[in-house]
Amino acid sequence: MMDFLFWLAVVTLIGMILLGIEGVLGALRIEWLDNMTPLADDVQPAVSIIIPALNEEANIREALSSVLSLDYDPLEIIVINDRSTDGTGVILEEMRVLYPQLKVMQVSELPPGWLGKNHALQLGAARASGEYFLFTDADVVMEPSTLKRAMSRMVARGLDHLTLFFKAVLPSGLLQMVAIEFGASLVSYLRPWKASDPGSKKFIGIGAFNLVRSAAYREAGGHGAIRLCPVDDIMLGKLMKREGFRQECLYGYHFVAVKWYATVREMSRGLMKNTYAALEYSFQRLCLLTCLQLLVSMWPLWALFLTQGATRVVNGAIIVLQGGLLLMAAAYSGMNCRCIVWFPVTPYIRLYMTWRAVLKTVADQGIVWRGTFYRLDELKKARLR
Repeated sequence: MMDFLFWLAVVTLIGMILLGIEGVLGALRIEWLDNMTPLADDVQPAVSIIIPALNEEANIREALSSVLSLDYDPLEIIVINDRSTDGTGVILEEMRVLYPQLKVMQVSELPPGWLGKNHALQLGAARASGEYFLFTDADVVMEPSTLKRAMSRMVARGLDHLTLFFKAVLPSGLLQMVAIEFGASLVSYLRPWKASDPGSKKFIGIGAFNLVRSAAYREAGGHGAIRLCPVDDIMLGKLMKREGFRQECLYGYHFVAVKWYATVREMSRGLMKNTYAALEYSFQRLCLLTCLQLLVSMWPLWALFLTQGATRVVNGAIIVLQGGLLLMAAAYSGMNCRCIVWFPVTPYIRLYMTWRAVLKTVADQGIVWRGTFYRLDELKKARLR
């Protein structure tokens, strides 16, 4: 038995080293928005910013103020009030009066066969007149030069789609560590450094900042092609890449920020709607993910107490390597590096959140998103392949 546990640890360590090397080298290939020279004023193509909003009274004033302060012209700003029942509509009307360049659309009913957010984004895109569309959210705060820098990259590289990693503003070290682990898992799967390679099928899309060339977006079918995809941001990236358009991802941690979840419970509820979709509605993927989590993130710590000799040493090396990679991820993303103390605990939280979301979706045979119930069979049929 001890021989088996020793070789299990050795194989796990080797696998982590190889994946770690690939991940670190890949992360180094992704460039920083900080290094992009802002686009000159006389060569700025028209951009339309499209923002869906549903019950965003807590964040929308600050977010819109940052968008209105962007150092870019010509700029069109379209906000779609998607059936809000709180004070969002009142705030939008107040801001529209103060800022005449702000265009506000009202959605009172959701047509069949659409997710609410996707429908709102499609409506906004249909009204937009810009040569480029920036899809973002109603809780996203941007630094004034963000769009100038992003458009500089779009124009210089002839890109059709550019997305940015954002800084998640979280109130506790525990939440930060959970977010880092979720992000690390997603990056390991998507490998965003390969998104810019036309020969690779890898893709990326991030809801806080999805900048697309409008002609390419329309040619790909727009949000109508992903009308029932809960992970709309990533699926937009997949759609653009599938249709052969040029795509890239940059680090935008110093330019784009989102006040994400306030508690672990809130994060668990928030991820309920799209976890199973992110797994492509595959129970096999869930089981594989669980096995990897148990093998890599949970068992090595237990092995320090339940094994001895060389087996304990190798498992100790796994923990040190894992902690080092997560510490690097924390530093890159602007998180407090002290949150790393939570990494022995967070795998259990992640696994709980994932299983809870999947089992509830299966038990309910659907999800509730923005107050509307969507049947699981319809979501599966409509997923982007």
